[in-house]
Amino acid sequence: MSNKTLFWLSFMLAGFIILSIFSFNYSNQFAFAAGKYTINPKINLQKLNNPEKLKVVIYSNGENQTKYLTGNDLKSKTATASFQFNQKNDDLVTAVHSDEYAGCAYDLNPQTNEMKSYSCIEGNLQNPTGKNQINIGSGPTVTLSSGQFKSVKGGQNDTIKNPTIVVWIENLAGKKNLKNIEAVAMIKGEFRSKIIDAKKLLAESKDKIIRVPLRFDKEPEIGPIKKGDYFFACVSANALKPVEGNECEHRLTSHTGQIHNLVARHD
Repeated sequence: MSNKTLFWLSFMLAGFIILSIFSFNYSNQFAFAAGKYTINPKINLQKLNNPEKLKVVIYSNGENQTKYLTGNDLKSKTATASFQFNQKNDDLVTAVHSDEYAGCAYDLNPQTNEMKSYSCIEGNLQNPTGKNQINIGSGPTVTLSSGQFKSVKGGQNDTIKNPTIVVWIENLAGKKNLKNIEAVAMIKGEFRSKIIDAKKLLAESKDKIIRVPLRFDKEPEIGPIKKGDYFFACVSANALKPVEGNECEHRLTSHTGQIHNLVARHD
């Protein structure tokens, strides 16, 4: 066999090996990404005074996730993070375009872990199979955003001990195949959730409204809950469609009593 033939055989073999490695890595990457999407907060830090620790929470499609940003994550004018979610959450809900999500970023004192300020946002998925870029801490206060980072004023007399957020779910009458619905509430970076038998509870309701109480019986790690704190509630289920399978609403606590109501689904 000539040297020229050996050269071409070696070249073709090397090309085959490289192609095989590429195909293997690509197929693994594709398999990992299949059925996934991300929510990627871009957090504006310009109004913060040398932030050292951020707690970021996101709820989407029946899942809640938390990440902490410190050190080099906070050295520029913006901080970024990425949260990956399953497009299909068992038999509960499958994310589609315009499904709602909610999230917050909390600026923390790195020594005491106390919240100094917050910024929160609600939004609609634009890409339920890929990347969803969102902005936190920038722009004005609008319907779906609390705007730039802000503090919660109030002293010890404004503390709310062991609050219960009651998640209201309305307009379910006439829904076909009504079954499990997840209700979730978030306040001060903490989540509580419950999956309910919606068909049973709707039959028992005199006014056709389902109320799901979620009790926060421990002080959050970033400080006590106070009057003026931001909280949100979401509900998730395929049974909520054709409007949205994931719906969220928010408000601020307006009193120091234990019960705080929020209609998470009213369409």
